[in-house]
Amino acid sequence: MFRLSSFLLICLFMSHLTVAQDSTARRILKDYETTRPSARDLAMYRLDWAGSLDEALERAARESRPIFLVIIHAKYGDISSGHC
Repeated sequence: MFRLSSFLLICLFMSHLTVAQDSTARRILKDYETTRPSARDLAMYRLDWAGSLDEALERAARESRPIFLVIIHAKYGDISSGHC
């Protein structure tokens, strides 16, 4: 009888912890969703990179857009992977 009551008490305690963790997780996700900028707000940070100058020239002519050229002089620089 003692084992059964101990087991039930432990199960009750663990279920209470799970509910508390779940409500904390939901609160954190809600805070994240309300403070995260929308895709429209972040649009200016997304650049449409081209892999080569030839590709950029073709796209610029096709889309009537200017080219912004970035030249990297670092030994391991690779702008497309984020290393500059």
